[in-house]
Amino acid sequence: MVLTRPKSPDIQALYQGPEAFKHIEALTSFGPRVAGGPAEKAAADYIAGQMENYELIVEIEQFPVTYFEDLGATLEIIDGAALSPNILHFSPSGEFTAEIVNCGLGFPEDCTPDVAGNIALIQRGELLFWQKTQNAAAAGAIAVVIYNSEPGNFMATLTFVTDIPAISVSLENGTLLLDLLEITSVTVHLNVETVISESTSQNIIGTLEGTDPDPSILYLGAHYDSVSVGLGANDDASGVAAMLEAARVLSTKVQQVKTTLKFIAFGAEETGLEGSENYVMKHEAEVRNKGLGMINLDMIAVGETLLIGSMGLAESSLVNYTSDKAAAMDIYWQPFAPEARGDHAPFETVGVPVVFLYQIHDPWYHTAEDTPDKIDIVTLEINGELATTVMYEWA
Repeated sequence: MVLTRPKSPDIQALYQGPEAFKHIEALTSFGPRVAGGPAEKAAADYIAGQMENYELIVEIEQFPVTYFEDLGATLEIIDGAALSPNILHFSPSGEFTAEIVNCGLGFPEDCTPDVAGNIALIQRGELLFWQKTQNAAAAGAIAVVIYNSEPGNFMATLTFVTDIPAISVSLENGTLLLDLLEITSVTVHLNVETVISESTSQNIIGTLEGTDPDPSILYLGAHYDSVSVGLGANDDASGVAAMLEAARVLSTKVQQVKTTLKFIAFGAEETGLEGSENYVMKHEAEVRNKGLGMINLDMIAVGETLLIGSMGLAESSLVNYTSDKAAAMDIYWQPFAPEARGDHAPFETVGVPVVFLYQIHDPWYHTAEDTPDKIDIVTLEINGELATTVMYEWA
């Protein structure tokens, strides 16, 4: 049933997009919030301070991570063109002048003996980037160049540190190298500069206790780390900002509910959902037994269309309710089935109903252009109001 009107017009009146936008400006002022780095820690302190201002019960839970800093890469064909590579997250450093060898999709059988001492050229697809890289390393390759399977380049994580450097190039650059290899051998100069060290990240949990002495718990989450190349204004300072504004409204202006509300800023999402996975692993009994639902906000302030969905591993009641509420608020939205690449995934995997709110399309995703000036404050406000209203009414 589609609701005819919102049940909580007071929340829509109280929720302020410009207030949320101030959090985006603050979070991006620290620089790229790379997991385990000083900017991420500064952002964590800021978020904790805001939660304390709203009189939430604040906890900071640390967990180990591998800190990775991308210092840049170059790839040049000797006596030829300079290409435009991206470093895959967790790639080690290295500088080489060697021949390029076509290794297909990177299966072990694709890595011929010719790749030993040379650089493997591998197409994206079918295998994990880490596996492709390690297969090439096992065959004796000194580095890997993975070219895209569609136009343009991409950024991605290897998930784990690999034995040899790994970079990505566009389909166009990959095709250029393949065409040259059809004619002659191709020698390139590759330089990859990175910093890798053991560090810690942290989740920041702000709790607004319910009136029930043995309450169920409703979670609202967003990740506050960013990729190394950009400030992450939309990805995902927008989600954190909306969450903080929801915490302000629900903690200070709205009648208390029976259900306990937890607002969680997750660290280290970009490196593989480490923050949300650590939270669910540490609090599995709580999440399984008391988890009433989880609302995940990621990239909600750039683009024309709001996507609402879940992976379908738990009941869809929260998705359905959010969809009905969006319709009642005259928000244009579309359903989608997100992959397990967001902070909703660990919660849904253990059976908690989730809803993932995600705005498309963001042309500045994972680039240096993901800056505060790209944020649409009206969209930020509308999506934040939706999440806050759903949280209040669902609780």
